[in-house]
Amino acid sequence: MNNPVATAIRQLAELQSLDRIRREKLKTVEELEAEIAQLEQEVRDRKETTAAATAELVEAEAKRRELEATLESEGSKMKDRRMRLNRVRNERELLALRHEIEVGKESNQQVEEQVLSVLERIDLLTATKLEAQEALAKSESDALERIQNGRQRISTLRTEIEDARGGRERLAGGLDPQLLRRYEQIFERRAGVAVVEARGGVCTGCHRNLPPQFYNELQRSEDVRSCPSCHRILFWRAESLESSGL
Repeated sequence: MNNPVATAIRQLAELQSLDRIRREKLKTVEELEAEIAQLEQEVRDRKETTAAATAELVEAEAKRRELEATLESEGSKMKDRRMRLNRVRNERELLALRHEIEVGKESNQQVEEQVLSVLERIDLLTATKLEAQEALAKSESDALERIQNGRQRISTLRTEIEDARGGRERLAGGLDPQLLRRYEQIFERRAGVAVVEARGGVCTGCHRNLPPQFYNELQRSEDVRSCPSCHRILFWRAESLESSGL
C-alpha cells in the first residue's frame, strides 16, 4: 500500500492505537477515582459511626449523673423524713410522713433500677465506641496508603495522556477532516475499534462475510471503504504485506 488511501488508513490505524491506549488510561483513571471516592466515603462512614457511638455514650453518662444526683437528693430528703419521725406527735402527720417515706422508697428503687440499666448501656456503648475507633483507625490506615498510591497512579496516567497529545494531534492533522470525523464517530460507537482488516472475505471487526464483489473492489480500490454490516473502516493487505506494519 503506497497510494494515498493506504497512507491514510495506516495513519488511522496508528491513531486508533494511540486512542485505544488513551481510552484505557482514561478508564483506569476513572476506576481509580471511583475507588478513591469509595475509600474516602468508607472513612467518613466510620467517622460518623464513631461520632454517633461517642455521642450516645456522652448522653448515657449525662443520664447516669442525673439519676445519681436524683438519688443523692432523695437520700437527703429520706434522711430528713426519718429524723422528723422522732419529732412528730400528731398521728395524722405521722401517717402522712410514713406514707411519704414509702413513696420515696419506691421512687428511689425505680431510680436505682434506671441507674443499673444506664450502667449496662454505658458498658455496651463503651465497647461499641472502642470497636468503632479501632475500625476507624484501621480503615484510615488502609485507605490512606491506597488513596496515596491511587493518586500517584492517576497523576502518572494523566501525564502520559497529556504527553501523547502531541503525537495524536500530529497524526490527526495529517488526515482529511471529514475522514477524521468519520473515524472518531465509529471509534466512539464501536468501543474503540474503528479500523479493521478484511481478511479472507470477512470483516475482522464484526466477523461477517463481505459481499464477494465488494471484497474484490476493496483490494483494488483507491477509496476508503467501510464494512456494510458494522460500518468500520476496512483495510486489506496481501500476504506479502504482512510485515508492512499495518
